[in-house]
Amino acid sequence: MELQQLNAIKSEIRTLGPEQVLDLEAIIQTVISEQIAAISLVRRTQSVIQSKTCPHCRGTDVVLHGKDKNLRQRFRCRAQECRRTFNILTGTPMARARKPEKWGRYLQYMTDHLSVRRIIEAGIGVNHTTVWRWRHRFLKAAANDNTPLLSGVIEADETFFVRSFKGSRGWVKGKAPEHRAARPLGWGATKRGLSNEQVPVLTALDNAGGIYEAILPSLTAIEAALEGRIAGGSVVCSDGAKAYVKAAVAAGAEHRRIVVPTIISHAVKANPVPTKRRQKGRLGLGRVNAHHGQIKVLVNGRCRGVSTRYLGNYLGWHRAMVKGTAGKALLDCALR
Repeated sequence: MELQQLNAIKSEIRTLGPEQVLDLEAIIQTVISEQIAAISLVRRTQSVIQSKTCPHCRGTDVVLHGKDKNLRQRFRCRAQECRRTFNILTGTPMARARKPEKWGRYLQYMTDHLSVRRIIEAGIGVNHTTVWRWRHRFLKAAANDNTPLLSGVIEADETFFVRSFKGSRGWVKGKAPEHRAARPLGWGATKRGLSNEQVPVLTALDNAGGIYEAILPSLTAIEAALEGRIAGGSVVCSDGAKAYVKAAVAAGAEHRRIVVPTIISHAVKANPVPTKRRQKGRLGLGRVNAHHGQIKVLVNGRCRGVSTRYLGNYLGWHRAMVKGTAGKALLDCALR
């Protein structure tokens, strides 16, 4: 479309009535969803032009340097110690990625939690290796998309995943990643209770929708993981572990220990205890426990277990789904 025609359309839009504006808005939203990748690349181009920051040396002496064969804008850094060229994808998880016209459709499949095999069967037009690599390019960006500071009422707790080397060929090649036999798909830990066979995942949620998750080497790292993540004056709710108490005190926040009564099932059948209606506004750990349940469904249910090395990527995938705009959120993270 020529510039003159576009200006004419802009002038006509200003004369539309309220109902016509709503109809036009629906059409525009449909077009945006169909061209989400192309629009995000244009926004990325405008952002780089405005910031003029080199991804190699972080210098700001950057000029336009023509376009590549895909008609993407290229730039050159004029700093004497750098003098390198780059495009809008340099320094992002999507650097050197091809076929951006298929990213929007692919992200829709990811929003629907389709497996690699199902995406290929849907006719996306790329092989299974590319589909798998795209998944982890997008998820790698989402893995670090945590809320930097939690405030208000914060629920914190940990959950556990069995340490997994799914997809590893180490046992076949004689270089086992662990001193044990390979476990069939779906097997759990061989030891009962908590052990080094399980990986702890810390989750903290606030009442404003903020989410912070961290994969811990052990439970002793809880206090360090929450350092600088809790706003002063907040209320931290936990099961009463000392690490949460220390983290709350160090942040200048209040700590509340949530006690969940344990009732033996056969005792309940013998002497049923009448339950009380939950008081409105009462503090608890319901939201963080529900969040853990959703993660288990994604990782252990839909994905049938994931390798521990990629667990952080899938946690980021779930956080993007919680925000309600998984496709756009994943693409925005990948283009930062």
